[in-house]
Amino acid sequence: MGTVAVQTPQDTNIREVISKINPEPRGKPSRPNEAPSLLVLLVTPSFAQHALDTDLPLKVLERFQENPTISKPLDALIAVVDRLPVPRNAPDGVEGIGYAFITNPSPSHVDSQLPLQPNASKPGSLSFDLSTVSHHGPRRVIAQMPLAQTIFSTGLPSTLIYTRYQFDPLSGHLRTQTSQRLESVTLPMPEDVSAGSVRLRAPLIPLTFPRLVVSSMGNIVRKLSPLPQPHENNSAESNSGDGQAASPTVFSASQELEAAVSTYFAARGMSPEPVQVWALIMPEDAGQKYPFRSLLNSVLKNNAKAIQQMMVDDRTNPMASGRLLGALSVGARLCKVLSGGGGWGKKAGLLSLDPDSQYSTRELRGDHGWDFTFEGDTTEEMMAAGRKQALGEIVKEGERIVFFLLGPKNLLKDPGADASSYFPAFVLGALPSSTENEQFDAEARHESGEAAGLTHYPWRFGALSEGGMALNVSQPGGPTTQTKVDAPYAVMTAYCFREEKPVAELNK
Repeated sequence: MGTVAVQTPQDTNIREVISKINPEPRGKPSRPNEAPSLLVLLVTPSFAQHALDTDLPLKVLERFQENPTISKPLDALIAVVDRLPVPRNAPDGVEGIGYAFITNPSPSHVDSQLPLQPNASKPGSLSFDLSTVSHHGPRRVIAQMPLAQTIFSTGLPSTLIYTRYQFDPLSGHLRTQTSQRLESVTLPMPEDVSAGSVRLRAPLIPLTFPRLVVSSMGNIVRKLSPLPQPHENNSAESNSGDGQAASPTVFSASQELEAAVSTYFAARGMSPEPVQVWALIMPEDAGQKYPFRSLLNSVLKNNAKAIQQMMVDDRTNPMASGRLLGALSVGARLCKVLSGGGGWGKKAGLLSLDPDSQYSTRELRGDHGWDFTFEGDTTEEMMAAGRKQALGEIVKEGERIVFFLLGPKNLLKDPGADASSYFPAFVLGALPSSTENEQFDAEARHESGEAAGLTHYPWRFGALSEGGMALNVSQPGGPTTQTKVDAPYAVMTAYCFREEKPVAELNK
């Protein structure tokens, strides 16, 4: 697998890009079998029209010195994505082509295909299924990546094409058997790709301590309070002077957040400006679990000086450590704060969180409709059940919540390779919307650090999406967490062992 980065796509034709593909062998070839091989091609918008060319996969295969299909059938998937990740601290990614050839893939990529629906109004998605090993045992991560919008280039909301080729013994070539436009598909990635580890980082700066959610409904957070300290209980020590139990401090959801944003600007010597905020929602027992303590040690200890230091010193940022995935595996979710603060009456101080934790080509709740069963012993119970179905259950009372501010895009540096054991081979990430950032293309070309022309990166594959990504994270015996990770420049990296393994599913 690899990526060809294109510095000036407007001056480059597809033949030039393909000519730079130079696959590097790795591992041992898989045993001969009759199952179709799989070729995955990720192309960027400048080359979107070529995704409709059923000969494109065959042209790419010509770059392999040895015929990797022999006489086997071939499955090919072509997707148009917003950008491709490359090394050298290019957070905005590049245009070009990424390729991955798998000689012995799992057949589940065929079963997971969803044909493009006529009523699709949003881009489809390409999901990657990764299996890895953490300090706490095996972990599975399914990452859903929204595709690029291609309505003006291919006439489709997004472009995802599946083609099956059969070997023709008379001509000695592969011939197209069937081709289909897809809305979504899930690709199981070979274990080689994530054999080292999988790390998730986000350029998010902590603003507040963990707070207890006192009042919420669906995706709306109303009231918060400080977490009870370990020594606090219902004994006489916690009673007020008149013998009544002391009431915990309760404040509106936006109160502390608004003050923390002002503190951030003052600490950085900046004038106030619009900001983007995310919330990390954690289960009640978060403080007792190692992944949370490892990620947010200073924050969990209510260390005010540590938070102030994180506001000005990017090197101390815990979200850049790569430990975020561990927190998600034990129940944490990341949600963007859509609106909040201000208001009058009952709406004063409320915070509204993103109600969706995954992506769909239609309205998520509209896919299934409403199921009004009128179950419940009382009218109040039936109304509560209806509200839960309509609003979802993004945040629950009793959970913990920490707020983060989106930091500068250069907060996360390319981790590079570990010379002793492994290197970053597979990268997925989130980008800001290019429609909101007029300098996106210019900055992406400037910061890629590439000389004018084409550059081939062997064993570097992945995609960057302006829609962010949605993760489904699970471990045996633990919860299954479904969450978006859509903070711009958030990145998930799978590390591959340097040394060749006895069994390798990736032939080239």
